[in-house]
Amino acid sequence: MFSKIVFALLLSTSAMASYESAEKLYGRGTINLSGYRKTIIELVDGGYYFSAIPWMKNFLVKNDRALDDELEAAFDTMLYHTGVKPFESLPYNILARSRSGNIRYILAKMLFKTGNLNEAIDQLDHVDADHSAYPFAANMKGTLYASLGNQKQAETAFKDCARSSDREAKAAPSRVQHEQLLLNRDYCLAGMARVQFASKHYQQADLNYLDIRKTSFVWPEILFEEAWNSYYQKNYNRTLGKLVSYKAPVFDFIFKPEIEVLKALTYMKMCLYNDAQKAADDFYNDLLNPSRELRNFLNARGKDYSYYYHLMADHEDGRQLPLGIAAPILNSVRKDGAFVEMKGALNSALAEYNTLRKKQDSGFRSNLIQNMKVVLDEYKTVIGAYVRAGMVSKYAELYQAFQSMSYIKLEILAIKKERLYQTDTQNSAGKRGDVKYIDRNDKQYFWTFNGEFWADELGDYVFALRSEC
Repeated sequence: MFSKIVFALLLSTSAMASYESAEKLYGRGTINLSGYRKTIIELVDGGYYFSAIPWMKNFLVKNDRALDDELEAAFDTMLYHTGVKPFESLPYNILARSRSGNIRYILAKMLFKTGNLNEAIDQLDHVDADHSAYPFAANMKGTLYASLGNQKQAETAFKDCARSSDREAKAAPSRVQHEQLLLNRDYCLAGMARVQFASKHYQQADLNYLDIRKTSFVWPEILFEEAWNSYYQKNYNRTLGKLVSYKAPVFDFIFKPEIEVLKALTYMKMCLYNDAQKAADDFYNDLLNPSRELRNFLNARGKDYSYYYHLMADHEDGRQLPLGIAAPILNSVRKDGAFVEMKGALNSALAEYNTLRKKQDSGFRSNLIQNMKVVLDEYKTVIGAYVRAGMVSKYAELYQAFQSMSYIKLEILAIKKERLYQTDTQNSAGKRGDVKYIDRNDKQYFWTFNGEFWADELGDYVFALRSEC
């Protein structure tokens, strides 16, 4: 206990010394690039990562040379704590002056968005294997290779990502960073499964999906992918079983219209046309008017990112929202890994801001507080933009789902019309479910579903319907 107190005291003293050193270096009024450099290093040493962001940006813009080793190390440390979002708005040529592994990651993202996939991979190849950004770089590299159609390289990159994420998670200095690395690992495990699915190796994809923790943020969306994987194996009862898990109250944050589309499509494949018709009708009844309201809402609010930030804040505080469909969509956005990371950075920035407010009043303190206000506003804008993008994306999913459902309804109508003219129609009356229609292996057992959802059973349900084709 004594050693922990002494260690904490040493850290506090070091932070205080770095703050005071930075204050002396800053002086009064404006400072030159050399002064900025020294002040940034001292602030990072003292743990004032967010306060130094505007000055670091200013330095990058004004400095026309590569960063020296000491400032490069301080910049890397800053990015480790703040994340890369605050610097993504800077132009490519300015960011390219840094050799930081984190900046290489930003540059790769920029190149990815513009379609320069091979150049993006080249940037990621320069991230050292012992760098904190390496697991995330390996994840992106896997995605890039998959986009290029190089499935073998993609699988290798995803495996590397999973291993390095596990390794770094064990040594992570905080719980937040530990969880981020485990989440990154799970995304890479999903990446391996997706590569297998794209290669039509469906059984191998099943095994890779099973490696993802049920406690992971990734797992709920993986159920849907597993359902598609079963669908392509023509194991339709298992597809329906995967989808029924989304009815559990614990998944109330999932908003994925395509779930209902896949359900209707699966019933069609089993020639259970009444079930398919009901799934389509329920979808229209539940979501047609709300989707129209969502479209009008998005058009009316435009790109007012401040509004969307406060909309999410109101939702998190339990306040009433302007439209009903917003709640499940915002719940879905809140659970997204990128949103969780941005919100965590904002909370850390707020904590630093409150620490600065307790400092003795001075010109230096006033400038840092002004820096923090700029940083906090930027984080709120980024979060607001992310919330809006999430809502726009969900509307796009709804639009696509309605198109698919329209096709399904027309197909059902045509089939039913054709059956009216058949003299020998199938009789679907009687017992519909039976365990003999379930495919299982030696490690799978039957357990009757009684309408209650248990955490350890989620994702393992299987229907027992007979195909009427």
